[in-house]
Amino acid sequence: MSLPITGDGRFWALAFLGLGFPACLALAWIGLPGESPSTSALAVGGRLAGIAAFLGLGLAALALATRGRAALFALLCFPASLAAASGPDGPVLALAALAAALLSPRPMTGRHGSARRAGAALAIALVVLARPACAPLVGMLLVPFPPPGRRVRAWRERLPLAALALLPALLPAFLPALLPAASPGLPPPGAAGGGLVSLPVPLPGFLTGVWAAALLVPPVALRRGPLPPRAERLWLSGCALLGLWLAVLPQALAPAGGLGGMQARDLLPLAPMLILAFARGRIGTAAALRWPALLPVLAAALDAVVLPMIALRA
Repeated sequence: MSLPITGDGRFWALAFLGLGFPACLALAWIGLPGESPSTSALAVGGRLAGIAAFLGLGLAALALATRGRAALFALLCFPASLAAASGPDGPVLALAALAAALLSPRPMTGRHGSARRAGAALAIALVVLARPACAPLVGMLLVPFPPPGRRVRAWRERLPLAALALLPALLPAFLPALLPAASPGLPPPGAAGGGLVSLPVPLPGFLTGVWAAALLVPPVALRRGPLPPRAERLWLSGCALLGLWLAVLPQALAPAGGLGGMQARDLLPLAPMLILAFARGRIGTAAALRWPALLPVLAAALDAVVLPMIALRA
């Protein structure tokens, strides 16, 4: 079974907008009853702004990606991602996905390649500014690795961009006065869920099973097209592991110890590195979209129906 729409970013972008928007609103609505009357208007405005930024950046990522669109769609429509969408973590995740999408072409040469790399550097710099532990995302700017004859010129162009993208990670140490204090009255959405779930309500069992299939089946069933070189896969996987270590270390060294404060949204911005590392290239120019790639769409469609029903009951 196949559909003649592969390579068309409009399909994935429209599916993301049509299915992700109601689910984001439902999860944001579920999180509102705990707000006090004095902060409810501010909470509604902040959540709507977060959702708008998340959806806009996600649409751009799906439209601009040339590899791994189904995986990026699954990442952005994952329930923990939708729960984070109405808070500051949503735009951070969408910016990381946008950076991976901008760096997905192989090869990436010419004027458009330079523009894509500069846009990815800006997106990563914003992510690092919000979350210094995501600094290993800078490793995406160094792929695809250049051929031997062009390495000197390539590193001369890429290393300054990587340094500029990494610079915001140093701001908390040198310019603490420029960083505004967090508002104690507006907890991030999903905080009530605790642990690694990051959801204000538990998902129904059948929806959890559908998402498990949507995340596990496509990588096994969709094995057409070449993988990136092994060196790039190892490099990006190592950067993801470094980011995981940087995210876990503060939790482990906290006075209470353990990882009780760690949530899924803390780790999701690292996932685009793995998508970029293992997304396969297309064969030819008109390859067809096979049914396993539609499993995340099915799971997102169920989210769009089930989550609003839960919100109405809540």
